[in-house]
Amino acid sequence: MKKFKLIITIALIPMFIIIKNIEIGNLIFDKYYSNLLYLFISKKLRFITGWINIPVGDILYLFIILSLIYFLLKGGIKHRSLILNLGSSAFLFVFLFYMLWGFNYKRAPVIDLLGMNSNFEKKELIDFTEDLIVKINKKHIFLFNHDTIRPINKYGFRESVKISAKNILNLEEKFKKPIIRSEYKNISVKKSLFSLPLSYMGFSGYINPFTNEANINYMIPSTSQIFVINHEMMHQLGIASEKDANFLSYVTLINSDDEYLEYCGLSYALRLCLNELSKIDNNKYQYFLKKVNKGIIKDYVKINKFWKSYEGKVEQVSKKSYDLYLKQNNIKSGIKNYNESISLILKYNLEVNE
Repeated sequence: MKKFKLIITIALIPMFIIIKNIEIGNLIFDKYYSNLLYLFISKKLRFITGWINIPVGDILYLFIILSLIYFLLKGGIKHRSLILNLGSSAFLFVFLFYMLWGFNYKRAPVIDLLGMNSNFEKKELIDFTEDLIVKINKKHIFLFNHDTIRPINKYGFRESVKISAKNILNLEEKFKKPIIRSEYKNISVKKSLFSLPLSYMGFSGYINPFTNEANINYMIPSTSQIFVINHEMMHQLGIASEKDANFLSYVTLINSDDEYLEYCGLSYALRLCLNELSKIDNNKYQYFLKKVNKGIIKDYVKINKFWKSYEGKVEQVSKKSYDLYLKQNNIKSGIKNYNESISLILKYNLEVNE
């Protein structure tokens, strides 16, 4: 047994090297893993965990953390045995991570599947933002009766999950080319037991690759909830890239028959556009800011205040760690990948309006 543990502990390094060097868009992984094996695995895992209200993955992580602390503090264990136990456990952890979900990082990016490029002109951003403000202002008044009323999520958590799952079934139809198989069965979306730690880490939710549960930070403002649920469902469907998950969530929401879900999609896009404009043209940013309904701005302010209240060293360390994790998985821009969906949204908008 010790010899076996030694072999797989040593095998950790070459395994990481091999995984790192598998190119994104690899046809074998895209066709046979992401669009075949993974869909089977994820559906079965959600079938097992979906009926339980408690997040099984959170409990699993808690057990692993407590077990690790116990073995590290327990006396009488030889250093060699401790290293072999940790090394072999790490190998098993990494192997299962990639087999159950992680190889989705190797699937073809949405931007390649759509035949788009990531560059966009400043005028495209300005025109889209202007059009977006008109749409969201109208939608906001339609839903909340007055331009100064701060939006609220009229759905509870369970309702938000159910309506999002139903809404996501139509995603495949929104593209001229096959992008994703959106047959979403066996719902497994839950309130995370780690919502407070997630808030301090700066995360709205996460997918557990070992149980395929989408665990949502229930402490986030209610108006952020729908988009986060859709984002994590995209991860469950095998979309690993944060950029692609955000973009597909946006497309799903703006094409929804539900007025509030459509509003959530528009709201996400507007925040993204305003953020981008603040970097490249502050005068235009200030000009557009004044044109947005005051109620919408109130919501943005509330969301920003929420995250500001949890800023600190924990967030800095967790974001830096996640940045390194994404780069290890061939996401070159790291954590900035979250905000890069702006180019996809702009190109999609141009294509739809052609």
